[in-house]
Amino acid sequence: MIVPLPDISFVPLGVAIFALAYLATRVMIRVGIHDVPVRRSSHQRITPKSGGMGIIVGFFFGMGILFMQGKLGHVSLIKLILLTIGALLTVFVSFVDDIKRLSSSQKLMVQILAGLFVVGAGLKLSVLPTPFGFLKLGALGSVLGFFWIIFFINVFNFMDGLDGLASGTSIISCFFCALISFYLNEIALFYVSCTLGLSTLGFFVLNFPKAQIFMGDVGSQFIGLLWAVLLLIPSQEAHASTMNFSVYTVPLLFFSFIYDVSMTVGRRIWRREHFWLAHRTHLFQLLNRLGYSHTQVTCFHLCMAVLQGLGAILMQKIDPAYQILVFLPYLLFMVSYHMWVTRKVMEKFSKLRRKKSKE
Repeated sequence: MIVPLPDISFVPLGVAIFALAYLATRVMIRVGIHDVPVRRSSHQRITPKSGGMGIIVGFFFGMGILFMQGKLGHVSLIKLILLTIGALLTVFVSFVDDIKRLSSSQKLMVQILAGLFVVGAGLKLSVLPTPFGFLKLGALGSVLGFFWIIFFINVFNFMDGLDGLASGTSIISCFFCALISFYLNEIALFYVSCTLGLSTLGFFVLNFPKAQIFMGDVGSQFIGLLWAVLLLIPSQEAHASTMNFSVYTVPLLFFSFIYDVSMTVGRRIWRREHFWLAHRTHLFQLLNRLGYSHTQVTCFHLCMAVLQGLGAILMQKIDPAYQILVFLPYLLFMVSYHMWVTRKVMEKFSKLRRKKSKE
């Protein structure tokens, strides 16, 4: 298959996106919004946060230039306005939350509004390929798309807990998403992936391996919203007629995140705990508490992101009816990892209890 190369003029634009995101993140270090560690924190020292503003500045700069150059395809102006309003609303309230902590209910209301703007723009889960044929969701697709938006915003936000973990995984996912988009001639999606990846890279170099600044809710919720929207695009009926870019691509790219959050929230609900409150019982946090450093835990997840990216490439070559089966080996691995971490934590706590009883 012959695929037209993206415009070479994107190279200097890409450099500008990275540089602007890096400089904006540097500025946020000096702004003076800080994350003060508490008992449930994974870090020990006061650290600047809201570095996600650098990602946002770089992303909107790049997307603005690409839109003016007409490289984002034929996007309805009304849809673009609604999506932009939803994104900016998320950015504004999340930034306020970084400065002055908002309640969980207040943040949820904003996520609901953002989800409504996305669905109002016409994005929904329209078609899902299954081994039994294409499942047309109809009106239910809008409801599922709405809940997917809220769910994945929180997935990404919850997983932003260690240096470089969320931002690094997003960068790798952007790389594979851009690679797949290029191969499938989805050039607009290629530009979006590269823009998000380069703007996140401008932040990442200041966040890993030793964080000079944290992403903050302003960055994690914004990126979570973007990836949630990217899942809905290939599910549209107009796109599903060819089904070039698999609707399962984004869930596979972030499968380790989705598994961790789903299992943790499910466990806390089962125990009748307030799952929306801060805690240290995600699998990645437990691994860190077992003695593995931030860098080691993050590198583990980055390796997982690479493996998931390779699976996403393979997925595009499989009949849509059987693409969902690609998740099986990753599910088996995550279940094994989950069991291993749980066993190690129980052994550690058992040793601590025996030690205290002897004292």
